Amino acid sequence: MISIKNDKDRIFKYIYVLIVVLITAILALRVTDWTGKRYQLLSLLFFAFSVTIPFWGDRVKEVVNKYLFVPIMLVFPAICFFITEKAMDTDFTFSVKFKYLLGNYALYLLIFLLIYALTLSLGVSVCITGLLSVMFGVGNYLVILYRQIPILAGDIAIVGTAMNVIDSYVFVIGIRQFMALIFLLSCISFCIFCFRKNDEVKFKVRAVIAALYLVVFSGSCYVLFFTDFLQNNRVSINTFMPIKSYNKYGGILTLARSVRIMVIDKPDGYSIDELKDRCSAYESDSISDDGYVRPNVIVVMDEAFADLQELGELNTDIPVMPFYDSLEENTIKGQLYVSVFGGQTANSEFEFLTGDSKAFLPAGTTPFQLYIKSFMPSVTSNLKADSYGRVLAMHPFNPSGYNRQNVYNYLQFDRYISINDFAEDVPTIGGRVRDEVDFDRIIEEYENARKESDEPFYIFNVTMQNHSPYDHVFENLDYVVGIEDEKYDTQEINSYINLVHESDRALEKLVGYFSNVDEPTVIVFFGDHEPGLSNEFYDTILGKSKKTLTDEESFSLYHTSYFIWANYDIDEESYSNADISANYLQSLTMEVAGMKQSGYNKFLVDLMKDVPIININGYLDADGKYYSVDDDTSKYYEQIKTYQWLSYNHLFDKKNRLDDFFEYKVD
Repeated sequence: MISIKNDKDRIFKYIYVLIVVLITAILALRVTDWTGKRYQLLSLLFFAFSVTIPFWGDRVKEVVNKYLFVPIMLVFPAICFFITEKAMDTDFTFSVKFKYLLGNYALYLLIFLLIYALTLSLGVSVCITGLLSVMFGVGNYLVILYRQIPILAGDIAIVGTAMNVIDSYVFVIGIRQFMALIFLLSCISFCIFCFRKNDEVKFKVRAVIAALYLVVFSGSCYVLFFTDFLQNNRVSINTFMPIKSYNKYGGILTLARSVRIMVIDKPDGYSIDELKDRCSAYESDSISDDGYVRPNVIVVMDEAFADLQELGELNTDIPVMPFYDSLEENTIKGQLYVSVFGGQTANSEFEFLTGDSKAFLPAGTTPFQLYIKSFMPSVTSNLKADSYGRVLAMHPFNPSGYNRQNVYNYLQFDRYISINDFAEDVPTIGGRVRDEVDFDRIIEEYENARKESDEPFYIFNVTMQNHSPYDHVFENLDYVVGIEDEKYDTQEINSYINLVHESDRALEKLVGYFSNVDEPTVIVFFGDHEPGLSNEFYDTILGKSKKTLTDEESFSLYHTSYFIWANYDIDEESYSNADISANYLQSLTMEVAGMKQSGYNKFLVDLMKDVPIININGYLDADGKYYSVDDDTSKYYEQIKTYQWLSYNHLFDKKNRLDDFFEYKVD
């Protein structure tokens, strides 16, 4: 019997070693950069440990139990800290202030001890902590690679949305990520073959240890997440470029700090009575009022539509967006400043639909996912109240992205047209519904509406064609625009500018159709964010590293292109070169189109004259001077404070919401 058991154990060990070798080989094939001798050496050591520990694990177990138990408990969190930071491939160095090193180490130790308190197993604790560390490190590496923004606490809510597009990306790793993954294999091997059983520990003892540590853990979490402890120790989030915080403070310490900023506090001095006084000059128009234009409203938020040539000199053999550039008559256009870069589409959506600004919300949060849980007054609910016949939302992709299927209902859309409402053989570019097909569907929905009613038509459309990644040849895309600058002649730039060119071509068809419609019609078109291109491209075209940009300089990465076009006369002369931020676009549209406005719209139009650009990281006045949002020396401080109070009242203070201010008046 003993011989049979030994034979089974031996076979299991050989099979395990074979699996480790196969996994290592598969991972090695994904490595595109082997640079770094220290990481090569560490990878080799972790691999050697993983394939040899099955055969001498019993001896190691004895040594660990007698001599190394406490040292491992203290040293292993530090190893996880090192491996995670290297896997993220940020610019974090271990020469930062000692208190930041200690803070990161303490958090890894806190997690490690929590797992140990619950399991009383060193092996299981090593395995789970190693798994969490590697997931955080490699996951952040991939997120930064494709989105240029590291993971913050608010991103947890958009995991489902990320999974919707994950199959579009080709995941490649370097030596540091390879090292982290082999480290994880060594943690698993340690758990399996150096497992320390605790059968002799009674259940009551386990329960007491777990309970005591949970008290310690809960207290630590309270201090970290619900007090200003980290803020008081000068740990902050760089909201323009959170990667800077990762570089300065370390990953897990930055992540912990981002949890605290998700807690929405009432603005200082916030008073409903005072807010009413501040807004008393702005009265909402009534749905029964005559004398206003009630045009069809077509809103297109085009995925990653931006003009790279606004960033620097990038020469092409033909214009990238000739139709957009040609629009002049009855057109207002310019740069649209947004609060996101390379991703988080729904935040630009939020700013347009509500008029609120992300300037007053924590970095990394997405209101669609976290805050909008019931009815909220919006441009959609107002147009619906004003008897717009069809009030539609459309996004030719999975309906669950960014919780749209619920939020669109809260904002009062009648219907949400998703990819499920398109034919299975719908024409695509690179697997995404092409803009031409998307725009044709707008026309189709308009014509269907006309068969039922002559009431004005409204649709809010989020496209999908231009979604990243761009580092491959797109199927069904005509590459007609060529790049004349050799330094920019890469696959990703060629793909991106030709996608934009294709959008511009489809846009000409859409505008051409509605220019021949007898009914007054307004088309609002804008990009949601700059494309998620490589850091190398942005560093080259900006002439300096993206990582070294000041807050003011970073504004150049947070804008896209927009226009408001009408098939009737509007006052485009008064708004020439109208560079604004996305939170104003709804109100500007209603102002120039001669439509009814809520009190909030009127307030925003007035604020826009003094502060035309505001986003998550600050604002620019009409003279282009930069201010941080909380700069109490600014002459616009009280106006910005009023706006902050209104945004809070609109989104969070539902019991005291100033509905008469945010909604059209119903007589």
